[in-house]
Amino acid sequence: MKRVWIAVMFLVVSILSCCYEQITFKKNYENIVNVIDEAVLCEDLSEKKEYCYQIVDLWDSCLGKIAVLMDESNLEEADAYIRKINTCTKDENECLSENLNETLIDVKSEIEQIYDSSKIKFTNIF
Repeated sequence: MKRVWIAVMFLVVSILSCCYEQITFKKNYENIVNVIDEAVLCEDLSEKKEYCYQIVDLWDSCLGKIAVLMDESNLEEADAYIRKINTCTKDENECLSENLNETLIDVKSEIEQIYDSSKIKFTNIF
């Protein structure tokens, strides 16, 4: 009977960790994508830069948690685009609104791919 309870406990822990993973991914995804959408719609370059700094900060704060839950090879491309935003906002010559918008859209696309691959779906399991 003890073995059954141990097996049940393992199942409960597995289910809880899956729920934590999904909640963490969804919360971080929604936060970053909302800020990206606001940045793309923003016309003022200095305000757009502030949104970019906020995106970088959000990414840095969630990267540690996400890296534990997911394969890092998926995160490397998104991290490269985030770093491109960071360098673009620091370099005045490269920081044209159109270039920054293109980079923000690329970041959003990468983050959407990460979010889609982390969802619990039948195709992601097998």
